[in-house]
Amino acid sequence: MSELAQPISSTDEFADLLEDLRQLSKGMLLAFRLAVGQRLLDRFYDGKIAAYRDQSPDKDASFTRFAQTCRQELADLGLSPSVARQCIVAHVTWQLLPPSVRDQLLLSHVVELGRIGDPTARARLAMDTTLNHWNVGQLKDAIDREHAGQYYDTDPSTPGTQPPPLPAATAPHHQPGRLVTQLHKAATDLGEWQAAWRSIDASKLRGGQKAKLAGALQALKAKVAELEAELSAAPEVGEE
Repeated sequence: MSELAQPISSTDEFADLLEDLRQLSKGMLLAFRLAVGQRLLDRFYDGKIAAYRDQSPDKDASFTRFAQTCRQELADLGLSPSVARQCIVAHVTWQLLPPSVRDQLLLSHVVELGRIGDPTARARLAMDTTLNHWNVGQLKDAIDREHAGQYYDTDPSTPGTQPPPLPAATAPHHQPGRLVTQLHKAATDLGEWQAAWRSIDASKLRGGQKAKLAGALQALKAKVAELEAELSAAPEVGEE
């Protein structure tokens, strides 16, 4: 197998390079997108965050017309219409973040934090992102929990919102008639699988496949025996 074709089992080998790329992203890419966002905000929303958030039809229509008319030119700069709007979100969010965390966040972090309207929650999650070294997926999960009212700070010295209590566990309730129908269907399906099995050449099975099938059949036999015993012990209808 060639060196290029060898599977990669861990990112540890490239940890130093990945860290270099993260630092570049924090600096150059983030600075470029933030600058783009500022210029777009100045041009189409009078430089006012409130005007962008209000999404007034006339101002937003101007930006949309620009993004559609200059789609190809923006693409040459690595800016699709959606990315151009994302730049505005990033710039607006950046202005509202605590200065102490700004330089520690990636562009993707800043864009995700733009989903949070509450400034206290946004600041808390931004700080947690830097303290816990969250990737954007982990931050997204935390924001989703925040929106669901389930996010909490695990640091006991600065407790945040505690999650709601978990509902009490309850045993599943099955309808007897439906359960009998499902078991009957499973038995019918097993008959079809048996017919399919007889259509293949079992001698071509590998040892591991035979062992796996044998184990499954043993487990099935044990469960069937348990069901038969429980069914025999069940009282007939009308019995005490």
